[in-house]
Amino acid sequence: MNESQAFTLACSDRAATPPVLCGVQATGRLDGTLFELTLRQTYRNTGTALLEVVYTFPLLPRAVLMGFGTELNGARMDGQILPRRQAEQTYEAALSEGDAPVMLEAHDDGLHTANIGNLKPGDELVVELRMAQLVAFEQGRLRLAIPATIAPRYGDAARAGLQPQQVPVSSLAAEYPLALTLQLAGVLADAIVECPTHRVVSQRTPAGLALSLAPQARLDRDVVVIVTPAGAGEALVVQARDARATAEAPTVLLAALPLPAAPLRERIGLKLLVDCSGSMAGDSMASAQRALDGVADGLGPRDTVSLTRFGSTVSPVLAPAACTPQVLARLRQGIAQTDANLGGTEMEAALDAVFKLAAPAGQGEPADVLLITDGEVWEVDAIIQAARRSAQRVFVIGVGASPAEGVLRRLAEATGGACEFATPGEALEAASARMLGRIRQQAWRSLRIDWGTNDVSWQGELPLCGFGGDTLTVFAGVREGRAAPVRLIAQGAGGEPVPLAVATARTVSADDTLPRVAAAGRLRTLDAAAATALAVGYQLMSEHTNCVLVHRRTNAERSVDEAELHRVEGMLAAGWGGMGQLAEERGRGISMPKMAAAAMAAAPLSLAAKPAGFLRKRVAMGDLAIQAEAASPLVGLADVIGHHLWVRPDIQALMARCRALGLLQAVGDAIDEVVRLGVSDTHAWALLVRWLDAQSGSTAFASAPATVKLRLQRLDAGVVAQAEEIFQRQLAGL
Repeated sequence: MNESQAFTLACSDRAATPPVLCGVQATGRLDGTLFELTLRQTYRNTGTALLEVVYTFPLLPRAVLMGFGTELNGARMDGQILPRRQAEQTYEAALSEGDAPVMLEAHDDGLHTANIGNLKPGDELVVELRMAQLVAFEQGRLRLAIPATIAPRYGDAARAGLQPQQVPVSSLAAEYPLALTLQLAGVLADAIVECPTHRVVSQRTPAGLALSLAPQARLDRDVVVIVTPAGAGEALVVQARDARATAEAPTVLLAALPLPAAPLRERIGLKLLVDCSGSMAGDSMASAQRALDGVADGLGPRDTVSLTRFGSTVSPVLAPAACTPQVLARLRQGIAQTDANLGGTEMEAALDAVFKLAAPAGQGEPADVLLITDGEVWEVDAIIQAARRSAQRVFVIGVGASPAEGVLRRLAEATGGACEFATPGEALEAASARMLGRIRQQAWRSLRIDWGTNDVSWQGELPLCGFGGDTLTVFAGVREGRAAPVRLIAQGAGGEPVPLAVATARTVSADDTLPRVAAAGRLRTLDAAAATALAVGYQLMSEHTNCVLVHRRTNAERSVDEAELHRVEGMLAAGWGGMGQLAEERGRGISMPKMAAAAMAAAPLSLAAKPAGFLRKRVAMGDLAIQAEAASPLVGLADVIGHHLWVRPDIQALMARCRALGLLQAVGDAIDEVVRLGVSDTHAWALLVRWLDAQSGSTAFASAPATVKLRLQRLDAGVVAQAEEIFQRQLAGL
């Protein structure tokens, strides 16, 4: 599977059903270790059909839903957490009775699906979600990423637990405004704050520092805010009363414990694994190369390194070897030649191949894997299980405008590794340096916490290991919140206890936010029955529970017709697969749909008028059409291909158009032969457009994104010459 097939410009029902999602407004507050966010999604049915709206969207991957409510034409209702099957029955019954039910479902890694039943023409519904998430400083800074869209993912979403209507759909035609205001309170109000993804307006207020996104922000990329405080974070304990708990644990403690620097290793072995699938084209691949360059800069003569590329296949570039000047030169050459031309994201096979790489003679301990990817895969559980079996650590640098943060964090933490994320606009070399700093440490292992009391009923999970410069946050339930110090202890090389941090400062939280966040962290340690009971008791979204509410209509208002299913299309992540460049868009304030419209205008699909003697046939293209000359099938083909590459990226639809022109076999054979030269599907088609321009005098290639042109320029000249020979042999006679 090539990832260019992962999304379409879905227009089949757009004329009959106008866009329903109107936009999103968000307000957040960051204070110490707690981030609270409220999202308001506005849906409006401006069409004539009764709709059942389904929208799958991302939330903060580790957030806990604190409240869910809706406003239907101004009437407010709050949702209730129920066991999943009971919630589904409530929703379906209300749907069949003609009322207006709304149900929220949670999936892995922060994905959620909103189901809105019986949205009548003229109805406006606002969905409000309130959530809270613990945040921790990593390597002296806090990076807060608020997800906005789901980039197309490789693999089978059904095997990841999603039903067909829940699978997110991306579209170049979708465009949704985003308004966001973020309040930084307490000591963080005086920190250095930057937003590398968006233009922001900052203002001092009595409550601290307020950041607002400038106009023209859209749901096409994560909002990243980086907070760097003036001083190092202090160890502290936050105490809260848990009104829902049993008598054994009525008090919840949260400890935030900064880890000190650990002793350094004499040398490191590093297996570099870089994602070269189609989704990485453009900004993501440029970011990956910069990150790899930063890694190369940080390697020394005692270290060992290997480099492997992967996509649909695994492509070794550099076998494990000591970092001599010659090896580092070969590494840099391999980095420079790395491109997103290997199709899909077969991550499990790639990791398995890299795990099996033998270390050079004399290397004592197993090498660590450093994976650079956008993480856009569905079947992550199998990948994590395979990584655990390897007993090798996986460190990850996530790149792109909307990387799958939840997926990548789970993978790294399951193996004792760590994650860094760097969107276009951030310093990739700095991310590499921070990651190498972790890898070079003798990580703190066998961590345990002394809570200062023997009355500990339960404790949250501790990581496999910790790294100096990061902060560890963990919950516990105790009988009494005594004022005793809380200590973090590791095990030394000889088995002796090594004290790492002591928290004596203690604050008290009066609301129920911390107890509910703590309870959410315990769900994955319980069996299904116990997890369901705990989730319902604390009103928590989980794999066992949904949130549901029903707006009751009067008999006169109830819907009697069957609702038409309407899946809300998400905006395509900026820069995904080479579609536009995020850095350029940020500077100009251009959204992806506007860029697509500009490309459409630059490469019109209809041909100029020809003399009357020519026989014409019209070839339908869904909502669009082209005119092709039957006497010369190649005329106009460049425009068709160009449209489906950089205006409406859909390889399957492109093949259908070639079939309609009577060219499927010849064009398909030529593309397959070029791909066997090591060129990606997308770039093979782009080479064909350029060749067609040269043959016919058309100008379709002039409308190609700058990233596509740059990638073609970097192809080996001999390969390009061979591709042109293939096109000449296979297609010139048509």
